[in-house]
Amino acid sequence: MKLIDIKNYIQSVCQNISTLLDVDVTVVSKDLVRIAGTGIFKDKIDEKISDKSAYSNVLISGEPYIINREIEHSCKNCIHSKDCKELADICTPIKLGDHNIGILGIAAFTEEQKNKILSKDQELSEFISSMSNLISYKLDELYKEEIRTVEELEKEEIEKAIKKYGNNTQEMKQVAKALNIGIATLYRKVKKYNINAEEE
Repeated sequence: MKLIDIKNYIQSVCQNISTLLDVDVTVVSKDLVRIAGTGIFKDKIDEKISDKSAYSNVLISGEPYIINREIEHSCKNCIHSKDCKELADICTPIKLGDHNIGILGIAAFTEEQKNKILSKDQELSEFISSMSNLISYKLDELYKEEIRTVEELEKEEIEKAIKKYGNNTQEMKQVAKALNIGIATLYRKVKKYNINAEEE
């Protein structure tokens, strides 16, 4: 499962945050490709950002980060530093389990936005973190739904094969062969899915 799988959902989250806070919002995947954005970022969707950017550092550290461009060292290493219009950012990792799968960031492009971000950095960091968790939760739910669907299909295939070949020891070997799995794997799946494979 990747963030790109819920791109439309993420774009709507970004839009809602942007409307609420009057800042531009973006989400960048773990391979540093922008997959959603508002305002200036909207025209940069699908572009790759610099691997020397602060966002890259957040992916590595897994910790939220506040950027004030005036004093930010990592900005000097970014290939876009000369034409960058961002004055301040708050970026936080999007996690799925223990893995950092992307970054959610809000950015200031005016002095007014910058002052708003930096004066409420703690509150905004917590809010952005909760929005990041919302994206993670949605992706996790989609992943679980996909797993459930695959498991349901697998269970159906096993049940069909048992119905076709039978369920005694010899017949179960045929079932395993037909499904292209080992006999031990077959019995494990029968138990897992609570399939009735008792001999009649």
